This record gives sequence, C-alpha cells and structure tokens, in this order.
Amino acid sequence: MSVITYEQTNQHLHDTWESEVQHNEHHLKSSLQLINQGLLLFDHTFDKSMKEQFSIFLDAYNQSGGDPARMNVTDIKSRFSPDVIDIADVYIIDENGIVIDATYIGDIGFDFKKWPNVYEVITRIRNGSVFEADRAVYGFSSVKESRKFAYYPTPDHRYLLEISYFIRDFIEDRRNFSYANVMRSFVNETPHLRSVTLYDSMFRMLWSMDDHKRPSDPAAIEYVQKVFQGAERIKISDPVNSSETYYYFIDISDDKTASGTMLDMVARIEYDTAVMQRHLDSIRLFHALVALIAGLLGFFIAYLLAYHITRPIRRIIDDINRIAHGDLNHRVSYSGSHEFSELETSLNLLISHLNDLISSLQEKEHHLRESKEEYQRLVEKLNEGIWIVDQDEKTTFVNTRMAEMLEASPEDLIGRSTLDIIHPSYHEIIREKMKNRKSGLSERYEIPLVTAKNRQIIAEISASPSFDPYGRYTGSFGVVTDITQRKENEQKIRLYALQMEERTKELEAVRDQLFQINADLDRIVQTRTEEVMRLLEQKNDFIMQLGHDLRTPLTPILGLLPRLDELDGEEHANMVRIIERNARHIQNIASKSLKLARLNSLDYIPECDDIDLAETIRSVLEINRMSLRQAHIETHVEVPEGCIIQGDQILIQELIDNLISNSIKFSKPSGGCIRIQVKRDDGTITLTVKDTGIGLMAGEEVLIFEEFYKSDRSRHDKSSTGLGLAICLKIVQKHHGTIIASSDGPDQGTTFTIVLPIRCNTSGNQQ
Repeated sequence: MSVITYEQTNQHLHDTWESEVQHNEHHLKSSLQLINQGLLLFDHTFDKSMKEQFSIFLDAYNQSGGDPARMNVTDIKSRFSPDVIDIADVYIIDENGIVIDATYIGDIGFDFKKWPNVYEVITRIRNGSVFEADRAVYGFSSVKESRKFAYYPTPDHRYLLEISYFIRDFIEDRRNFSYANVMRSFVNETPHLRSVTLYDSMFRMLWSMDDHKRPSDPAAIEYVQKVFQGAERIKISDPVNSSETYYYFIDISDDKTASGTMLDMVARIEYDTAVMQRHLDSIRLFHALVALIAGLLGFFIAYLLAYHITRPIRRIIDDINRIAHGDLNHRVSYSGSHEFSELETSLNLLISHLNDLISSLQEKEHHLRESKEEYQRLVEKLNEGIWIVDQDEKTTFVNTRMAEMLEASPEDLIGRSTLDIIHPSYHEIIREKMKNRKSGLSERYEIPLVTAKNRQIIAEISASPSFDPYGRYTGSFGVVTDITQRKENEQKIRLYALQMEERTKELEAVRDQLFQINADLDRIVQTRTEEVMRLLEQKNDFIMQLGHDLRTPLTPILGLLPRLDELDGEEHANMVRIIERNARHIQNIASKSLKLARLNSLDYIPECDDIDLAETIRSVLEINRMSLRQAHIETHVEVPEGCIIQGDQILIQELIDNLISNSIKFSKPSGGCIRIQVKRDDGTITLTVKDTGIGLMAGEEVLIFEEFYKSDRSRHDKSSTGLGLAICLKIVQKHHGTIIASSDGPDQGTTFTIVLPIRCNTSGNQQ
C-alpha cells in the first residue's frame, strides 16, 4: 500500500509542477504581447517628424538626376530639423536590398537579403509610392541600440530611401513599455527560477536575469534556432544539477511593418527542481522510516519471544499498538530489566521523532493540497479544454471548459471512452493516434467531436503521453481547443476566394471584350477618318464641279442681258427664253446641291411613314407622262397591290422619279421601253427599273453614282446636273438599302436594282 501512495504522490507533484510551468509561460507571453502593443503606439510618435525629413531627402535625389553617386548623404543630414539632426541617419538602399551609402559608415554594404522577410517588405515598399514607418527595433548592425526606421521609394522605384532615429534619449518615455521591466517583474513573481534569458529572431540575447549578459551558449542558441524553426517548446531535464530548462516561442510579430516579422522571441527559463526533489526525498524517507520501525519491532519481538519474555513484550506491543492506532502522544511505559528500559527509551525516542516527522508530512500535505486546489482553480479557469484519459482510453478528468465544449457536466464525462466522444468517421484514425501515444509520441491534430446534444464540433488537440516511473504507459493528456468557428470562417474565406476567382475570370473576360471593343473602335475610327478624308476630297471636287456647272449657264445669261435693250419682237422673246432656261438650270443645280448636302448630313434622319409603292409609282409616271410621250417611251409596271413599306414618302418618290427621268434622258432617239418591277421577299422589297437606252460602258456601273458624273458628254443632255443618281444613292443609304446599276454594254440598256427593308431600321442610319 505504501508503494502505491508514493507513486500517486510523486505523479501529483510532477503534474502540479508542469501546470505551474505552463502558467508561467502563458503569463510571460501575455505580458510581452501587451508591452509590444504599447511600444507600437509609442513608435508612432516619430512618424510625422520622419515624414517631414523625407521631403529634403527626395529633393536631393531629384536634383541628382536619380544618381546616388551625385548625392552627399552627410550634406542631406545637415539640412534636417535641429531637433533630430543628432539622432538621425540616412541610408540609400538599391533594388538588390544592399545599403550603398549611409551616414553611418558601419552599415554601408549591409545586405537585407540575409533577412528574407524584411527584404520582401522593403521590396514591396520600393515598388510602391508612399511613406511607410517601421517599428522601433534593436539595431541590425554593430550599434546595438533601439532605432526607429522609416522608408520612402524614389519616383523611379530604383532605390529605397531610409531614415533612422536613435531613440536612446527617449528611453525614459519608453520605460513604461520596457521588455526588461516585464522580465524583472516575472523573475520577482516566479519562484524556483535559476535563470531567464530572452532571445530575438536573430538569435541575439535581448535580456538576461544576470546583471551582466554572458556570452551566448552555443547549445542554447541551437535550441533557440529549433524553436524558431517550429519546435514551439523544448524541455530539457538535468537531474544531476536538479534543474529543468524550457525553451518556448513568443509570437508578437506583425506583418504591417518591415521589421515587424522579426519581433518574435524565444524565452529560455531554467527552474531549480531541488525543492520538488526534497519533497520526494522526504516522502521516500517517511516510507523508509516506517519500514525500518516495522523491521525493528519485528526483530525485537522475535528476539524476546525467543527468550520466553512474552509478558513484557506483550505490554510493549500493547503500547505500540495503541501508538499505531493513532495515539502518538502515548509512550511505552513498561519498566523492568535494564534491557527493556533501554528498549523503552529508544522506542519512545523513535516515536517522538516519528511524531515530528508525521507532523511535518501533514504540514507538507496541507501545502500540497492547497497547491493542488490552486492549480485546480487555474485549470478550471483556462480557456482551453483539458482532457485526461487512462491506459484504456477512459476519461479520468475534464475541466469545466472541456465539459462546456461537449455540452455536458464533468461528472457525465468521467469514465466515458474516447470513442464515445469522437465522431465515428474518425475512429480508425484515432486508434492509430492511440498507438502513437503508447509509443511515446506527442501530436497535434484536428478531430471532430460529438457533444451530449448530438452536435458536431471541430477541435484541435495537443496530446501527450503519460508514463509511470517504471516507464509503463498510464494514459494521455490533451489540451483541446474548439476551432469550429475558425473552420467555418476558413470555409467562408475559401468560398469567398472561389467567388473572387470567378469574379476575376469575369473581369478578365470583360477586359478581353474591352480590348476587342478598343480594337474595333480603332478600326471604326480609321474607317471614319478615311471616309472623312474621302468626303473632304469629294467636297472639293463637288465645289469645283459646281462652280463649273454654274458658270456654264451664267455665261450666256451675262452675255445676253446687255443686249436685251437692243432687241425687240421675236428675237427679244427668244433671248428671254434662253436666259430663263439657263436661270432655271442654275436653280435646278442649286436645289439638287442643297438636297444632296442635306442627305450627306449625319444629323439628317428620314421620316418613317407607310408608303404604297404601287400608288407612288403611278404618281411618278403621271408626272412624267408628257416627257415619256415626247420620247416615244412605253412603260410596263409589275407591282403587286397593297405593297406597303416604311420610309420617307418624299424621298422614295424622288428616288423613283430620278430613275425614270434618268431613263428618259438616256433613251434612244427612236424611243424605247421602261420596265418597272417590284418583288417582295422576307423582310425586304426589290425594285427594278430597266430601260432600253444607251446603256453603260465597262466600269461606269459605280462612277455614275458620283456627284456631277456625266456619261458620254457628246450625247449627254446639257441641262443635266450630274447629281440625280448621287441623290438616289444617298436616299437608298438613308433607308438602309442598296442600289446597283448593270448593263450589257453600250446601246444595251441599263438596269437599276434597289433592295429596301420593308420596316424602318431604328438602330441608326447607314452612312
């Protein structure tokens, strides 16, 4: 029974010790993180001043033409504000992260690529366009003092300008945010400490419990490196020197500043385990004394019995039994022979020492009980769940937080198997984890748990095995964190990322469309430009031709008008008729020129009315009836009744009139025939005007639609303006149709084919 009690006490002491160590670690980490936040607020007090100095630095860079070789950094520093000139230094960093010039000579040539995280941040700043202030940190190079850094990129992004302030004169202001104060407070509040050392991410000793920092131990630096590489916590036991040393990671970094990624620390704490060892030695001594007393008593009893002294021995045994039953104030009172008197004295002395020892052990047990209760309260207040199972994977302990996670009371969970709490889909995996634990492996993994209300949560478990002093597996200890909300947030972030990816693809598609639209616009602009140039050239030709055609009828008018007063009778009347005919020709040219100009206007939009083609054709033929008769021309019309299209009534009528007039003008002297035919198709009508006139020469099919073009001038009607077919082309284009001319050759007649939409096109006019 005494062996079992010793093992239980030993285990309890070790568990209590480990809980105290973890509490100390958490307390130190929280305090350093809080101080770090205070330092961040304090560091911002320099930002405005440093930003003002950069205007001087940038002016010097611009004046040098972007050539650092032409810059004098000492002169630049001399122009800083008097209140900072003594604490400031300036640096020029190239695109490779190397300090190529500085007022502090010891930093010239420093290569930031040695610290990849910092190099990545300063490269981002150099490629940007704004001022960014850094943290106040421990110096990189030989000057081991706190510095405040700030950066500004050059406009060409080739260099990064840097200013630093030595803040040694502001130590008093930063005293309330001192890591050293935190460490000293930690040392004063934490018992059993032998040494405490704080290391930064460059493996330098930031603070030591000793008054004077000793050179860093290479073995300690090796452990510090391992922690920075992901070990998180390393424990080293040294029973010979009665010490336990812990290395653990302190995360206080931030990704918003250049040096923020280098602020993480590793704490090395060495504890003196002599007190705990003395407790164990006392318990071991107690059990040894009890065994010794029992052995001595057995020896004396056997000895006395062997010599037939049962009665005195019986009385001594009675006294011992009374003492053994708890009456430690009772003494052996038999007085007899000299030997028994000595035995009586020895036993009473032994009992007195035993009584003192038991009192001492009771006092220690009381302190241990108080420590157990204190650490029990600490465990219950933790924000993490504690889950302890035995070698059979039965739950032996859970704290309140663990019970809250599982929506049950601690009493309901005691004795339950891990497989009852873990989701069935994970049973095979957890059996493998149990084997790892029995093999002595500690692990961290995520696992789904089922609550008492049959609700599933996701937990992160850091599990460690437990062994008795003989190396036998006794169970495992787990720290449990509910990460359900975090997992849900991660899922939302993943969904959001997918949505953003889809949105990015859509934006890329829109971008491609915009590129295509831009390309189309470029082609349209080019086409429009060519069209404008053509129209300008056409306008010049138009003006020249118009001047020529106006001058032709004006010449006889101006020549005949002075002679009117000299003539009378029939000769006077003939001259007036010539002047009137030429004046009307000028009027006709002007009217058709204005009409063509109006049709060429981009702003002109024809009316959209219902037009009966059969009725319109009849009206045009009636207007030209006398001209047709005089030219001996017959007409044949094939137009279905009720053939209605939408368009401008006046323009469509003029289109047909110009075509019939053109056929009359170019008819043969012997007469001929004009055939007008209309066919209706799906959404369009085709109007054909075919004559038996003088026809066209090869290549004239397109030329006849140009302004002032006159075919075969030797046979052409001198009164023609040369604008009729050009007006026809513009009317058809305004109605979004097409017109073509065809002929089998001279004297073979001409055919005009017009295709027009039945309905008005509301999308805009074709130019």
